[in-house]
Amino acid sequence: CAKGAAAPLPCDGGTYSSATDNDEQGDCTAANPGYFATTGSTQQTPCAPGSIAPSANMPACVLCPKGKFAASRTACEECEAGTYAASEGLSQCTLCPYPLGSGSGDVTCS
Repeated sequence: CAKGAAAPLPCDGGTYSSATDNDEQGDCTAANPGYFATTGSTQQTPCAPGSIAPSANMPACVLCPKGKFAASRTACEECEAGTYAASEGLSQCTLCPYPLGSGSGDVTCS
């Protein structure tokens, strides 16, 4: 425990540790890109499909915006022409129904 603390310090958001005797933040490990760790985490958690953690030390994953999809757990990419993403947090784009089409990054077909 840190001097004056009644219990071991939890790790801050974006870091984790399975140790039970943390006495400083340096005892915590940074969550890797593509993963997150909430305050007090004992392990890092992978981002859910449709969300990303583009850098290390993320306390939460973020949803990909409309018109984009989570190509990996670390990056959102624009939907290709002929596909669309009408809502945020998608892991893939939807194919436009024939005879409609779309441009790159569109949120609807027309």
